[in-house]
Amino acid sequence: MFSDADFTEGVSFAVAQMAAIENTRAEDVKDVKRQEQLYADLTQRLSAWEQAADVWTARYFGLELTAEQWKTVRGFSASGALPPAVQGIVNEAARIAREQRFFHWELAFPEIFYDANGAPKETPGFDAVIGNPPYVRQERIQPVKPFLQAQYEVYSGTADLFLYFYERGLQFAKDAHRLGYITSGTYMNSNSAKPFREYIHDNAGMEWVANFGENQPFRGAEMVYPTIAIMRGGKGGDTFRNLFIEDALRFADLQGALESGEWVDSLSEATGLDEWKFQPVELTLLMQKLVNGRATFGETVVGQLFTGVKTGLNNAFFINKETRDLLVSQDNRSNEIIKPVVRGQDLRPWYQQQADYLIFTYRGIPIKNYPAVEKYLSDFKTDLEARATIDTHEWYELQQPQMGIYHKFVEKKILWPDIMKIPRYSWDDAEVYVDMTCFLAIPSTEAILPILNSRTLWFVLSQIGIPLRLRGGLWQYRAKMQFIERLPIPDLTTQQESDLAAHRRGNHRAGAVTLWTARGLPADAGQRVRRRADQHAGGAV
Repeated sequence: MFSDADFTEGVSFAVAQMAAIENTRAEDVKDVKRQEQLYADLTQRLSAWEQAADVWTARYFGLELTAEQWKTVRGFSASGALPPAVQGIVNEAARIAREQRFFHWELAFPEIFYDANGAPKETPGFDAVIGNPPYVRQERIQPVKPFLQAQYEVYSGTADLFLYFYERGLQFAKDAHRLGYITSGTYMNSNSAKPFREYIHDNAGMEWVANFGENQPFRGAEMVYPTIAIMRGGKGGDTFRNLFIEDALRFADLQGALESGEWVDSLSEATGLDEWKFQPVELTLLMQKLVNGRATFGETVVGQLFTGVKTGLNNAFFINKETRDLLVSQDNRSNEIIKPVVRGQDLRPWYQQQADYLIFTYRGIPIKNYPAVEKYLSDFKTDLEARATIDTHEWYELQQPQMGIYHKFVEKKILWPDIMKIPRYSWDDAEVYVDMTCFLAIPSTEAILPILNSRTLWFVLSQIGIPLRLRGGLWQYRAKMQFIERLPIPDLTTQQESDLAAHRRGNHRAGAVTLWTARGLPADAGQRVRRRADQHAGGAV
């Protein structure tokens, strides 16, 4: 922003002041007071440019500024004068700066970015950048998103605040020097962190990563997947050191886990994958072998993936058998729109446990044809009318339009819940509905179900899915459609498809699907692969 001689002279003065502060030995109060005065002098000398920087930055937060007005602002920064014509602009910028807490790094640390002559350094920056960036969800940073979008490559509309600290920190670390942060590790898998992962892969190299899993390294602070990452600007080596603390430990044992845990060498090229999974090299090679060159589940069902019913008020639309029988006894037509339903917790490996019924009041339903149901729902009318929605629907209708997939619930289908710690895919060829904690797919063959229930595909899901929590020694994963549709499906011979279909009909819960091979991996890979696969997949791969 500034290149005039007065700015160069001011920065040169500030750099000299900082050198004088650092060279003053604070042996008594008098020395400390001298340091304070030196710092006050440099702050005053740079204050005019700080005001101008506030004006420039405030444009992203609603300050209207023409090119001519900016020229005038630049003029007063050089001359020290403050014309009345720009007084209001400067005052408003100062208010916004206080509200948004502007911080101009080059002016706050002139000695880091400029040499003794006031010229920009050829290699500016800090020797090391360390920190614990604030964990603030994206919903709370709406006012600063226009600025973040304009200034940061890692920007995503749903990215949490701490991701931006990585980009800024790497920019302000000297070339090939280190940055170390402790943050949430959600950046490894979340869609919102995809630009972040690409930025890190292009601009930094991992050196050391410790993922605490379910453990919390700070007392009284809750963080999702707390992770310490040390990286350096530019590219690193072929591998980096990595530790994942699998078990839930006592707070007092965390230090020991860091010092004596099972550290492994992970491939640096893993940061170039769609999701990050820092693990032994052998597991990354296995993952690549399983997915490369294979069709995905989403491609095999060709658009036949659907989410379950969203009611907006489950207490009204989900009923037990006694209520269902009562409504049918009052009006037999009620049976037409009361459907068997399963929820996520009702879906087991290979089968379902029906627990409830769903009042299926789809969009456009002639509710007057079902007086018993209408009367029953009227007891919930106030709450039903208060449901948030993006489009218009009648108070008695389900929140989510369902007419587009109405017929899918009566087709042959595969069901699974949105959270799993073991494979829980099941087959249904009757009329069964599912709620919003479930998904369904219409496959072309029954043979796909045993493949999905295999430990092989569970291992793949553990590589690309979002881990949630440790339960009973196994990790739960989000089994959302965006992950399930990417699971690899091998090409099947006619005999294999027939055998797998028979396997599905026999409802076998044991038996391996041996359609992949781990040949070609390093000779010593087997033991570590099996151990890690068991931890994440609950069985051998």
